[in-house]
Amino acid sequence: MTRNATTLRVWTIAVVGVALLLLVWALVGCNEEPPASINDQIVPAPDATPIVTGVTPPPPGLAGATVLTIAGSNFSPVKDSNIVMFNNVKGAVLSASPTQLTVTAGVIVSDTVWIKVGRLKSTQFSTPSLQYKLLPAVEAFGGLGKFDSPVGMVAETTGVLYASMLSGTSGAGVKKFTADGKKTDYSPVLTTTVNRWTGMKMGWGGALFTASIRQIVWRIPPGGGAAVSWVSLTPATTKIFDLDFDANGNMWAAGDNATVFRLKQDKSIKTVPFKANVRAVRVYNNYLYLGGKRDSLEKVWRLPLVADTLGAEEEYFNFSSVYGANGPGVYSLTFSTDGYMYIGTNGADGIVLVRPDRTSEPLYPGLFAPTTVSLAWGQGAYLYVGKSKSTIDSTSNIFRVNTLKEGAPYYGNYLP
Repeated sequence: MTRNATTLRVWTIAVVGVALLLLVWALVGCNEEPPASINDQIVPAPDATPIVTGVTPPPPGLAGATVLTIAGSNFSPVKDSNIVMFNNVKGAVLSASPTQLTVTAGVIVSDTVWIKVGRLKSTQFSTPSLQYKLLPAVEAFGGLGKFDSPVGMVAETTGVLYASMLSGTSGAGVKKFTADGKKTDYSPVLTTTVNRWTGMKMGWGGALFTASIRQIVWRIPPGGGAAVSWVSLTPATTKIFDLDFDANGNMWAAGDNATVFRLKQDKSIKTVPFKANVRAVRVYNNYLYLGGKRDSLEKVWRLPLVADTLGAEEEYFNFSSVYGANGPGVYSLTFSTDGYMYIGTNGADGIVLVRPDRTSEPLYPGLFAPTTVSLAWGQGAYLYVGKSKSTIDSTSNIFRVNTLKEGAPYYGNYLP
């Protein structure tokens, strides 16, 4: 065999071998799935568009406060993967399942609010949107100036509000506000040293009785005018911070003392032992409630009203045990008719709501900032809040809060 014939034979064998190998690869490859594209591996397919079928409670709700339950389908069970819009304002999703969302209403006030639900990775929001109505939970009241701030406050059942005011650090006297917020002068500032009232209640004959962290209880005559000394308590170191009236026409006054004082219209005085730095006094449901500090702990106590004296004290709510020792304090308190207690504080949330079972939560979280120095029920469900800041106003102000509850009575408003 020649050299050329041998070379041709080698090449022929090689070509046949490669052909056989390619045939084997082809046959094996027929039993495998083609590989997924890169795009299919890293880009998930869109989820189904959310569908909304209903919302409770029925309108109206309170902007930034009412918790809504939205029913439907195609929601994400992962809370943070859902988006709920109130017009162009996002609500806070609290919990989620494929068929139900709970969400705090967005901070928007309107008769026509459109609620729509979206989902991360979804191509669009739910359609059609649900129509809802949101009222203000918190609104500035009285048209105060930038440096104006209230201290003690009291309101009539008609919604008329009386507030001891500061302008900067200077006293501005007591102002009277009609229910629609119109302001007039009611009582001038007393002196440069007694320039504010920390406590103030309506009492006998329509007069205002006030306290100023001193031993004197002052009286502003019906219709307004200058305050005069009504009773001077002993010893001279006595400090009265707040006061209230009971259903029998007794005044109860307290402050940073070892006693609580009971005063009658004839100016007779009785003392009851009670040692604490009391900043808030409120009568409710035949008890005297006292809020303040004792032995470094902030608490609310109550003592039963027994004729013209007080029964044994009871610790009603240990504020420090819930909100931290050496933390925020109790600065004011009041009640709704169904026994919910509202505590004004210098804590992060401004106002704490204590239920009748003595559990608690912030009132309208995120809508207030400290410090709430005064609380006064106005007309219907409206609670006046003094000095706190809020999302709608970063300065000290008076706010009118829709609590959706009726306020417990101030007995001094009904005294002859």
